[in-house]
Amino acid sequence: MNVLGISLEGSTAIFSALEKQGDNITDLSANFKKVELKDHLDSNEVKALQSTLHDLFDQGEFDRIGIIKRGTKGRFAASVITFKIEGLIQLYKKCEVEFVASATLKAFYKKNTNSIVPKYSYQKTANGLAFYLLNQV
Repeated sequence: MNVLGISLEGSTAIFSALEKQGDNITDLSANFKKVELKDHLDSNEVKALQSTLHDLFDQGEFDRIGIIKRGTKGRFAASVITFKIEGLIQLYKKCEVEFVASATLKAFYKKNTNSIVPKYSYQKTANGLAFYLLNQV
């Protein structure tokens, strides 16, 4: 099983890809790091980002893709750009995109330990989501 955890921060989508075969988990994140939407008002750039994202998803042949659910209002509301990136991800047709609340991840990690340490520290949140997705089968 291949899973992809996605964390959205500002105008950047950060990825962590994990593969599980039997009891063995492999970190595939070296091939899936992050992408950025530099100008969200440029239609060509938005279309190019969608193409890049969907090509990346096709390359990984993911069974599950998850995004960390973000706040929609209040002090901790996410930026408008992250919602645009989220929409582009959701348009992927070959795999359902799921949303996981931070509180769900916190509860999971009170009882479980992530045995996979991401190669890059900025992937920690996405990696935590990917490990959660692998263990929720």
